[in-house]
Amino acid sequence: MARSHQLDKRLVRQPSQSETDSDYDSNNETPYETDLTDISSDDDDNAMTNKLTLEDQDHPPEYYLTCAKTIDTSELVGEDYAPSSTEQLDRIETLWRQFCTYTSKDSRSTFSNLSVGDLYSFFTWMLNQRRGKDGRRLRGTKIASSLSTYWKQFRLVFERATSEKIDPKINRQMHRVLRKVAKENGLSNEKREKPPMDVEDVTEFLQTNLTTTEKCYCHGRHRIQLAFWVHNGFITANHPQAILNLCYRHVIVTLLRDPKGGPHRALLEFTYEFTKTYLGMKEANTFPMPEIIFDPSLILSPYAFLMGLLFADKAFLAPGLTCPEQISKLDIPPGCNSLSLPLNPELDDIPIFRRSVRTVTGWEISPTLPLQRSTVSQWMKSLGEITGFRQVARPYCLRYGAGRAFDESGNVSDALRNLMMQHADTRTFLKYYLSRRITADTQAIVRGLAPQDDLIRAACRMSRWIDRRRPWKLTAEQSLSVNEDPRICKLLERRAKLKGRQSRWKQYERLGQEITNERQRLRYALRQSIRKRWDTEQALIDIERQLSGGVFEKELKMQLESSVELTPEHKRLIETVMSLPGSTIEEEIDRRNSAINAIAAYCRVEEGGNYRPRRQINPTKISLRPKSPKENKSSQDTESALQEAIVSVYQERRPKVCFLCLGNEKLPLEKRMYPYSAPGDLSKHFRRKHLKHIVGNEEIKCQLCSELLTGKMHLQNHACRIHGTVS
Repeated sequence: MARSHQLDKRLVRQPSQSETDSDYDSNNETPYETDLTDISSDDDDNAMTNKLTLEDQDHPPEYYLTCAKTIDTSELVGEDYAPSSTEQLDRIETLWRQFCTYTSKDSRSTFSNLSVGDLYSFFTWMLNQRRGKDGRRLRGTKIASSLSTYWKQFRLVFERATSEKIDPKINRQMHRVLRKVAKENGLSNEKREKPPMDVEDVTEFLQTNLTTTEKCYCHGRHRIQLAFWVHNGFITANHPQAILNLCYRHVIVTLLRDPKGGPHRALLEFTYEFTKTYLGMKEANTFPMPEIIFDPSLILSPYAFLMGLLFADKAFLAPGLTCPEQISKLDIPPGCNSLSLPLNPELDDIPIFRRSVRTVTGWEISPTLPLQRSTVSQWMKSLGEITGFRQVARPYCLRYGAGRAFDESGNVSDALRNLMMQHADTRTFLKYYLSRRITADTQAIVRGLAPQDDLIRAACRMSRWIDRRRPWKLTAEQSLSVNEDPRICKLLERRAKLKGRQSRWKQYERLGQEITNERQRLRYALRQSIRKRWDTEQALIDIERQLSGGVFEKELKMQLESSVELTPEHKRLIETVMSLPGSTIEEEIDRRNSAINAIAAYCRVEEGGNYRPRRQINPTKISLRPKSPKENKSSQDTESALQEAIVSVYQERRPKVCFLCLGNEKLPLEKRMYPYSAPGDLSKHFRRKHLKHIVGNEEIKCQLCSELLTGKMHLQNHACRIHGTVS
C-alpha cells in the first residue's frame, strides 16, 4: 500500500517555480479545487447536493427511474447488421423452417438438439431446391466456397435464435461435412477471378462509355454519372455503396492559392460515409482532389465531370455562379490562401448519383431517389463487354486496382492504405484484395537482370485480353435458335392447347411468362458458351490466316463527321472531353471550360434507352426517315425534315410518328421523328410508353399544341381528335 501511495504521488505533476509565479500566483487560484490525490468526503458531497436548485435540474428523479424500467433489453441482444446482411440471415432462417416443415420437425426444438446429421441433411436439401418464392426458378449453387458462406450465416441465425453459439465440436466437424456435400453435388473449387483495373483499363472503359452508341441510357445524365462514379472508385478505393451515398453536403469546393505561384487551383474535397453498420458507423474519410492544370486526359478528370453536374443542378449558393467561365474570373482576397465556393444548403441531402424515373413523355432524373448499386453493376458489366474485356468488369475491380496502386506506391504507407480502404488490419488486404497474379519479374530478379516492369504490368492488366471483335450479344439467327430447344417446343404445345379458353386464361399467362423466362435462360447460356469458345476459335482463325499469307483488316475507327447515330450534343461531349491540352494557360482554361459546359448540357439530354425494333424496317418504305449527315449537309435540311414530321401528325389521317415524342426536345432528333411501320405499331407504342405511366389525373402538356391535358381520357381524346393516334 505504501509503494502504491508513492506511485500515486509521483503521477501528480508538480509545477515548476516559473509556472507557480506566473500562473498560479497571478490568477490567485489553482487549476483544481482539490488535489488530484485527495478523496472528497461525504460532507462535501452533501453540500454540493444541497446547492442544486430545482432550476438546475432538467427532469425530476422519477423521470430517470422510469427510464430504467422502460428500457427493452430484448432489442439489445442481437448484433447490428446492415440491411443486406440481415436479409441474407432471414433467407437462411426461412430455408431452415421450410426444411424442418418438409421433414416434419420443429425448427426450435431441432435447434436445441442440433446434430451434424441434421446439418448434413439440411445443406443437401438446400442444394437440391430448384424453385424459390412464387415458383421462380433458382440459379443454383455452383461454387464450393458458397457453402462456407451459408454455414457462417447459419451460425449467426442459430446464435440469434438461441442466444448461444454452436458447439465447437460440431463447428470443427462441419468443415469435413461441407467438403463432402460439395463433392457429392459436383461443386467447383475454383475461386472467382478478381482482376484489378489499372489506369489503362479505366481509360479504355471510360472512352467506351463516352463514345459508344451500343449502350444507350435512359437519360444522358447517367452517362456522366457513371464516369464520375468510376473516377471516385478508382481514385479513392472506396466501397461502391459509399460512393453512391455521396450527397452535396459531402462535397466542398474551394479555390486554392498555388504555393508555387501558378494560377489558382480548384480543390474538391469528398467525405465518404462508410455503409457497413456492424458495431456502428465507421468514421468518415475525407479525400482532397486538386484540379490538374494541363491534364493530359479530361476523361479521367473528376473535376470536369463534377463541375458539369454541379452546374446542371445549379448547386452553387452564389446566384451569379452559373458557368465555369465565371469561376475562372474569381480571385482570392489578399492575405488569404483560399476562397470557398459554397453549395446551396437546400441540396445538402440530395444525392449526386440519382436514378431516372419514367414519365408520360419519357424519362426524367429523380430529384431525390438515389441510384442503385445493382444498376451500376449492370452498366459496368455491359460496358466491359462492349469495350472488349474478357473478364467481367465489376465495381470492386476499381477497388482492387486502386488498392494495388496504393500498395505499390512509396507515398502510401500500410497504415494510410488501411485507413483509406477502411481495413482494421493489413491481413484483410492480403487475403481478399491482393491479386494472386504475381506482378514482379521474378525471372529477372533471380537472374540479376533488369526487370521488365512495363511488360509485366501489361501482362497483368485487364486490357491485355481486350478485343472488340469478341461477341457480346447474339445475332438474330442465334437468338431465334433457342426456339428449337425441346423444352421450349413442349411449353409452346401446352400453351397452344389453352389458347382461346377463357377458363384457363391465368394458366395461359403463366405459361407465356415461363416460356419467356426459359428463352432468356437459354439465350444467356448460349451467349456465355459462345464467348467462352471464342478466344480459342478466333486465335486459330488468326493464326491460319497469317500462315496462309493473309493480313488483318484495318481497325474501324469512329468518324464523328460521318456518324449517323451520334446526336449534336453527344458529338460536342466527345470532342471537348477528348481534346488535347492547350499550349498556354488561356487555351487550357478554355479547353476545360468547354468540356464542363458540354457535360452540363448533356446532363439535360434524354437518350431514351436501348430499344429493339420487332422486325427490320425497309428504309425505302419510310417517307419520314431521318436523313443521315451525308444527306443532311445543312441545318436547313434537318429543320425541313422536322417540319415535315410536324405537319404529318396534323394532316395525315393515321400518322406513323408519335406526336408526344416529336414534341419532346430532350430526345435525340432521330427518335423524335422515328416513323413506325404502321399506324397500329404507333398505337402500341403510345399505349406502352405514354398511357401506361399516367397516374390519376396527372397533367400532361402537348408541346406541339401547347395544350394542357388532364388524365388519361383527356390525352386519348386529344391524340385521336387532333393527331390521329388511336389508342
